[in-house]
Amino acid sequence: MGKDRKKKFKAPKQQPTGLPSVREFEAELRNGDNVEVDNEPSGVVAEVLEKLQSGSVEEREIGCSILVSLVSQQEAVPVLLKHNIIKILGPLIVDPSPDVRCRSLGALRNLSVDGGHEVCEEMIKKDVMTPLVALFHKYGPLWTPETEDVKCADTSVDIYVEAVHLLWNLCESCDIAVKIFNKENLIECLLPCLNYDVYTYPLSLAVAQCLHTVAEDNKQVATFCKENGIMGNLEKLACMSCDTSDSLLLRTLVTGIMINVCGDELTSTAGCIISAILKSAGDVLDVNIVDKISTVEVKIQENGSGDAAPVPMEEAGASAISETSDHSIALTPEETETSKLLKEIDNLLTAQRISAEIVANLCCSDDDESEELHESSSTEDLQNDEEMEDNFSQLCLSSEVHSQFINNDIFTKLLNKSECLSEDNKNILEASQDGRKVIRSFSQVQVHSLLSAHNMVNAMDANDLGGLNKLETVWEGLAKLSTSKQATEDKNFLEAVTSAMRAVIQKLAQLKSPKFSDVTSNDLQFLYTMGKSSYCTSIRVNTIRIIATVGCLLATNIQPHPILKDIGLFLVENCKDQDLWVVAEALDSIFDVFGEDHIDSIVKEIDLIQKLRTILPPLKAKISLQKKKLGDKYPIIATARTNLIRFIRYKS
Repeated sequence: MGKDRKKKFKAPKQQPTGLPSVREFEAELRNGDNVEVDNEPSGVVAEVLEKLQSGSVEEREIGCSILVSLVSQQEAVPVLLKHNIIKILGPLIVDPSPDVRCRSLGALRNLSVDGGHEVCEEMIKKDVMTPLVALFHKYGPLWTPETEDVKCADTSVDIYVEAVHLLWNLCESCDIAVKIFNKENLIECLLPCLNYDVYTYPLSLAVAQCLHTVAEDNKQVATFCKENGIMGNLEKLACMSCDTSDSLLLRTLVTGIMINVCGDELTSTAGCIISAILKSAGDVLDVNIVDKISTVEVKIQENGSGDAAPVPMEEAGASAISETSDHSIALTPEETETSKLLKEIDNLLTAQRISAEIVANLCCSDDDESEELHESSSTEDLQNDEEMEDNFSQLCLSSEVHSQFINNDIFTKLLNKSECLSEDNKNILEASQDGRKVIRSFSQVQVHSLLSAHNMVNAMDANDLGGLNKLETVWEGLAKLSTSKQATEDKNFLEAVTSAMRAVIQKLAQLKSPKFSDVTSNDLQFLYTMGKSSYCTSIRVNTIRIIATVGCLLATNIQPHPILKDIGLFLVENCKDQDLWVVAEALDSIFDVFGEDHIDSIVKEIDLIQKLRTILPPLKAKISLQKKKLGDKYPIIATARTNLIRFIRYKS
């Protein structure tokens, strides 16, 4: 499942006299000053490294604070890595000073986000996990904030949150980190923290996000949960009532953990678990995010401004502030309220994305399997193959999952999540950093919802999806989305839209929808354009299959439809694509559309066989040349080549 970890530690504002600033570092780069002399650090980098290794607690705190925001500078990361910043920061995780522990963890957390997978792997090599594991064992499974006085408890929670976020990032990037997690039995330390009444929502959410990642395909974690009565506690959390965005997100993450723990056994587990999971997903997907964004818009208009203007990093001290910290940059009450509302919306969007992922994963029939069923078939059996594929998908979907999909109206709720934001809403959100994050999260929900809808269409009977009229309405809505402004700007969105369109039109073809009987070239022009202009292979493939399905519908008529000429020319043109997967899909589509004898008049009119003869020799050479690089696509492409030879012989 996709995860969103782009939340960073933000340290308290602190700029004592003499503290090197990020602005100074930027100025050094801008002015061409060396940040290294004779392979030794100089300027701001040298000062920070010196402070981190100082015997003074205050100096180490200052070094960590400035480092938190320094690592967000792309140019700084390789310089810091070269001078062993990870080895220097690692021991500070267990520093005697709580503030140093918290800020060093925050710096490593930011470094793991800004540096990406490579930096996470470097952290594992530099043994960051050893002090990190030691910190968790120091807390132990029995620690609670209630065992400490109020001030110490707040600091301890902050430290734990930063440690969990760092652990989450490392486990998401590196299998070795997950193996260490298992070996050190860290799940025993983390699981109690899901109790939000004791540990607070910020810590419970951080732990839930980490476990959601770590539990995926992890037999040791699954065994621990099943053998120690953990599933009962998780089920209670999955059924808890929710009145805040935090509680809704926590419940959603817990349902995701349960699915990962159950794994392949999920469909054979008690029906009440499936019911709890999909009721939670349905409730989450039912939340109207656009209404909540409109509430923020009204609030901003009432206040006459958006969020606080961005604060320069050196003025914010080490970066902005941790979600769990009490330290904050001075904002007006109205600005603080707006920021809080936006963060609540982002929590809800995260919950909706995870819920959409859960639905997608509960649809056992995946696109690759159904494609193989289709592509390995002969052209004469196209209709039978489609029926077999539909029946196969329904058999894969357990009766409990199937009934809960219907009871919770999951399909409709997923489709509602695909709608685009208005330009007014976007403009309001673009004015603040929190708002821009909401836009990104909203887009992720759209994509995951469309892909989940695609899986549901493949896995369910048409009647359970609403019948012919409903699916025709869905098709019209998806076609409109494919030509939207967002579709022209966002490749991932358009890919998800075309995937859903492909599934829906195949279902309409099975129902013999009359909608396409009077189709014209103008009606298909947007698809032709999309198929020719997209740089994304998946979009081109989806478009080819959509157009081919229209062609198959029209080819059932005894009197060949004139639009088949345009479809044939489009498909044969795509047989010249640089990507062999696209070529194979275009060839298979030609076999599907023009396989029957009564279409031969169209075949002759567009000189299809001669065009295919011209394509065959370079296709053979290209397949031979790229054979080792084609991977799991090779059987599909090789089968298309073989069928092309047979098709030419048959039609000749």
